[in-house]
Amino acid sequence: MRREAILKALQDAGTPMTVDELSQKTGIDIVRLRVDLFRLVEEGRVERRQRGNMPTWTVKVGSAAEQRYEKWSRKYTP
Repeated sequence: MRREAILKALQDAGTPMTVDELSQKTGIDIVRLRVDLFRLVEEGRVERRQRGNMPTWTVKVGSAAEQRYEKWSRKYTP
């Protein structure tokens, strides 16, 4: 539930967000938010970026080749 809220907030923002911004947007405690963000990174759904000296988070977008492969795999999978 929390992870879906985090992903939705990142998708809605459209730009990388800091942990503080995510916490305000989702209402999730910063400590819990960081744990969930690192788990989402391990799952390959979120990536960490740098804005100046502040770490930011965004939804991971695959390369064009990865997106084509996923599209083809859905098309040809029985």
